[in-house]
Amino acid sequence: MLEISAEIPFLKTSKLVLLTWDETMSSLETWNGEQGITIFFQTRRTKELEFRFGPPPWGIRFENHRFEYPFVSIHNISANKYLAKELSVASEGKNLYVIYPKSAEVEVRSVFARIEYLYDDRISPDRITHRFGLTGKTSSIPEVVTGKTKDVETRSFSYPPLELVGASGKTKVRVMELATVGSDKEVSHSDLPPTDNRIQIKENPEQETETNGSDLDPNHPYDLIESSFASNEEEIHTNGHQTKERKDSSDVVSKIDTISDPQTKGPKEKQEEGSQEKETSVNTKFSLQLKMMGVISLLFVLSVATIIIFASFYFKQSIELQLRDNNLRLTEIIGSKVSSDVLGVVEKGRQIAITLTTQGLPEEDRKLLLKTFFKNDKEFIYLGIFEKRENGLVMKREIFNEEELKKSAVTEEDFHAVVNRNQEELTKAFNGQAVLLNSSPGFVEPSFAIAIPTAENGELDNALIIIVKLEKIIGAFTKKGIETTFMVNGSGTVIAHMNEELVLAATDLTSMPIVKTMLTNPNSKFQMSYLDEELGGSYLGSFQKIGFADAGVITIVSEEKAFEDVYKSQRSNLYIAGIGLCSALIFVFFFSKTITKPVLQLLSATLEIAKGNFKIGIKPTTQDEVGLLTKYFIDMGQGLEEREKVKNILGSMIDPVVVQEAMVDLAALKRGSETHITAFFSDVASFSTISEQLKSADLASLLNEYLSAMTILLKKHEGVLDKYIGDAIVGIFNAPVPVTDHELKAARASVDMVMKLKELRTYWTENNLYSKEAQVMDARIGLNSGPAKVGFMGTDALASYTMMGDTVNLAARLEAAGKDYGVNILITDPIREKIQEEMVTRYVDLVRVKGKNEPVRIHELIGYRSMISSDLIEAAGLYESGFDEYLKQNWKKAIQLFQNSEKAKGAKDKSSRMLIERCEEYSLNSPGKDWDGVFTRTHK
Repeated sequence: MLEISAEIPFLKTSKLVLLTWDETMSSLETWNGEQGITIFFQTRRTKELEFRFGPPPWGIRFENHRFEYPFVSIHNISANKYLAKELSVASEGKNLYVIYPKSAEVEVRSVFARIEYLYDDRISPDRITHRFGLTGKTSSIPEVVTGKTKDVETRSFSYPPLELVGASGKTKVRVMELATVGSDKEVSHSDLPPTDNRIQIKENPEQETETNGSDLDPNHPYDLIESSFASNEEEIHTNGHQTKERKDSSDVVSKIDTISDPQTKGPKEKQEEGSQEKETSVNTKFSLQLKMMGVISLLFVLSVATIIIFASFYFKQSIELQLRDNNLRLTEIIGSKVSSDVLGVVEKGRQIAITLTTQGLPEEDRKLLLKTFFKNDKEFIYLGIFEKRENGLVMKREIFNEEELKKSAVTEEDFHAVVNRNQEELTKAFNGQAVLLNSSPGFVEPSFAIAIPTAENGELDNALIIIVKLEKIIGAFTKKGIETTFMVNGSGTVIAHMNEELVLAATDLTSMPIVKTMLTNPNSKFQMSYLDEELGGSYLGSFQKIGFADAGVITIVSEEKAFEDVYKSQRSNLYIAGIGLCSALIFVFFFSKTITKPVLQLLSATLEIAKGNFKIGIKPTTQDEVGLLTKYFIDMGQGLEEREKVKNILGSMIDPVVVQEAMVDLAALKRGSETHITAFFSDVASFSTISEQLKSADLASLLNEYLSAMTILLKKHEGVLDKYIGDAIVGIFNAPVPVTDHELKAARASVDMVMKLKELRTYWTENNLYSKEAQVMDARIGLNSGPAKVGFMGTDALASYTMMGDTVNLAARLEAAGKDYGVNILITDPIREKIQEEMVTRYVDLVRVKGKNEPVRIHELIGYRSMISSDLIEAAGLYESGFDEYLKQNWKKAIQLFQNSEKAKGAKDKSSRMLIERCEEYSLNSPGKDWDGVFTRTHK
């Protein structure tokens, strides 16, 4: 049978549903968990409590999704942090169903409360203990250090993955590399259990702490209830048995009721943690020293960076203006020179043409003039006069520089080839245009050709073609610094360039943005910055048109090279800034210690106070504000020590739940409120006789053992201890904090107490402890649910939290009535209605208790349906049938049914005997037809 015991919001994105499992195979086979992910929670104890998310027991086939994770210690903070993060990712938006045996309820609540806190440690530990129903129990929430979990020096390794298992097989959600506490043990894949292992369940787990190197007595049920209670016991040896001498009842009650937090550790726990506390380092995300160094470094970097940026900006701007001016000036100078050279070539060509075409000039004089010309201008290698016909150009006269031809091994046919290749461009000269071409292809040396219109017989009907070596103008295009200067004609073909290969190939440069701009821009000179994809990078370019054949001179310079000095200056400044920053950090590092050392001492003292150690050994070391703060901090620690003493005293007298609620809103508890509660009363039968037979020490030990075991179960089911009245226990459910299904939880606590007392009796008998009467000690419990007044009752000087009203009085009457009916637990109708599905009850009687006029139906709470035998269920049914006949005044039939009920029960039934006696009396003295069946009790 799977029973939902709690629904808790978990990790903000999902809901945690705790399912108590009766450890039967059939109930587990019916669980499907289709709405979420299932966790089979299992525990074991080695030196400390360990838990895991295991496989289904007994090899049960489970098709739906579930988580698996190997055994890990509950105290391994880093591993639990990892698990919290993994669960938050893997279960986002899904329900987590945690299936656990009933005996592990405290452990499962503690584990998931710890995971919740490690996921978000901004939540108050007290609030988490409330949420998980752990108030008053030994908590597993880690120590709180200024709102964060305690950090120590870490090392890094991999944790086993949280595995999601389902019908599709195992799938690793993810594996994270995390830093882990050096003292924690490493959990490896080898810890993963085989899928057919049985769940290892220990109803009474061994105590975590070791005593004198030996284990506690495993036969003693009380020793194995909770390690937190056992740690307060003193070990003695009597009659060869290892037993424990309990302290007085006030010590045990104090141990039960004290809020379990890091500030209320026992002496032994503090002694065990002494060495760890000494090694604990003060770790914060950003230390004060680091912040000071960071702030000063930031200011230094910002100031220096601002200076460097502005200096570089203005320096670069100055360099750029100077570069633009130099670039444009260089273009103008070279353009002017080239323009003069080209126009000089044209003028000399015209003179040669006149010499060739002048009539009446003796041939000897003509040859002498030409020889003299070529001797003075060796760059001229060809000159020809052409006329235009339909088939193209027709040479009329031509002349060669024979001396230069011999040196260059160029033939006359090569010149004719140049003319023929460029006929289309050269014919433009007949239209009155000047033509400038690159004639280098086919020649050994770079050269260019010029074609201009010329007149013969007074008409422009001829064209003069001149081929000149590039040496004529190449001197202007040599490398000058970082600039590159070249010349192109009106078609974008390179005429002159420092790279001779480009000239020989007559390369087309129209793809360059600056060339394209020159060809389309009407201005004679221009300057621009552009990005050249072919050359790669940004360039500054300028051009100057030479005023002949649309040709122009272009100068370009790479901005990267131009600003190299700027970038070099920037690097130098950065180096200087780095050196300055390092120097500043060293100075701040040593200076900040004078400030941070007292602050770190305060922080260390704060950690000690957070652990509950209020004896802090610090003193003011300075006369400034930090020294004053230290003095006030010491005073605060002394005040907290006094407050903690008061809190511990209150915790030993008042339930921790009440203490915590009073700390939140004491005024509300003082005002009180009308609340629907379940009142709980229990008492030991014939305790006066037992107390007379025992010595005071044995009586105190017996009482402490009984009250401790019962109170643990009361708190386990979220009950609040009202008070002890000798051997009697008074409890409240659903106040001062709300408890879901408080009627059912009160019933569970009552049944568990009866079973626990049976275990104690067995142990006492087997070990011959106390007296014979104590070994058969029994207890009676009364439960009632309804409205009651709850709050602090008493004077302003002395008050206690309690409950008052008819609901409370009736519960007390039921506890007393249990003796007359011979039953352990009596309940009323409101309780029975809430527990009918889980518990077996028996309608016992209709009575009018003392002090009340209205009759009350009372029922015996027999136990869990899953644990009650069919004979007891049959006996209860026969009894209720007999009671129906009793109300109908069918006395003989009722007597027969009561007798049958007692036989089916197989034991003496005081309730049946009582009703048989009533039937026999009423059969002799009839109560009358108006009888309502109510039996009036004349005593409490």
